[in-house]
Amino acid sequence: MDINEIKKFEDEFRGGVYAVPGEYKIKVRALYEYCKKNNLSPNDLSKEQLEKFVEKRS
Repeated sequence: MDINEIKKFEDEFRGGVYAVPGEYKIKVRALYEYCKKNNLSPNDLSKEQLEKFVEKRS
């Protein structure tokens, strides 16, 4: 999947948030942009860094 496909996919979700049934929502676009800007993979992030991109559903 290339970046254009990812952006098209994410554009279908308001605010760049992709959610599946569950307790949490993940801000995929923000996570992707953060990793790209900092030359990191999501696997390289600490728990604290990842928490910036996760919201607990109410």
